[in-house]
Amino acid sequence: MSIGTEIVSLLTSNSLGTYGTDLFLNALPETPAVCGAVFETAGAGPTAGFGFPGIQHESPGVQIRFRGERYDDEGPRVKAQTAYRLFMTVQGSTLSGTKYLTLHPSQAPFILDRDGDERVVWAFNALAVKELSATI
Repeated sequence: MSIGTEIVSLLTSNSLGTYGTDLFLNALPETPAVCGAVFETAGAGPTAGFGFPGIQHESPGVQIRFRGERYDDEGPRVKAQTAYRLFMTVQGSTLSGTKYLTLHPSQAPFILDRDGDERVVWAFNALAVKELSATI
């Protein structure tokens, strides 16, 4: 699995969307209006441990986005804020079979975009420190 798939599972299990219905991976489609997405982004380089050949931990990044109905700033802000706080609870946790040491937001949620239909997108970026994903 990828970090994107693991984070989608985390958000789904915490009632922040249903994958393929209103929660998407690496895309924020035009419909439905109210939806969220996990985008895999650049992170930091991997680390090795003393006496540990290869990658011990990797630090991939994600961007989380939530969009609301036309003129609705509050709905997507609340979802982004909920996900932001949820990420800070991931410490020494296993997500979809992969051990996460931390899942740390880089900043508080912010308005990323307001599209031509006046739908606001709230977003935040996060960086993980985790073991290699259970499957590729």
